Amino acid sequence: MTKRSSPVIVKPIEMDFPEALRVVIEGKKITKLDWENRDTYISLRGGFLSLYQDGKWHRLLVSDGDLLGQDWVTVNDTKIN
Repeated sequence: MTKRSSPVIVKPIEMDFPEALRVVIEGKKITKLDWENRDTYISLRGGFLSLYQDGKWHRLLVSDGDLLGQDWVTVNDTKIN
C-alpha cells in the first residue's frame, strides 16, 4: 500500500504595519489580505516604499487604513493555500 502525503494548509501570518515594514526592510514583499488582487504588493524600490499594481510601480502613499491595518502578510504567505 502506497502512503500518500496530505496537502499542507498554512494560514498566512498577519502583521500590523510596523511588523510589515520590518519584513519589507528584509527585502520581502507585503500585501494586505483585503486586497483581492494578489499581484498587488508593496516593496522597497530605490529607498522608497513602492506599490506594484496593474503592472506598474507607484510610490506608496500610506493611508490611515494602512497604518492601522492588522492584516498585512508577506506575498509568499498568501500563495500557500
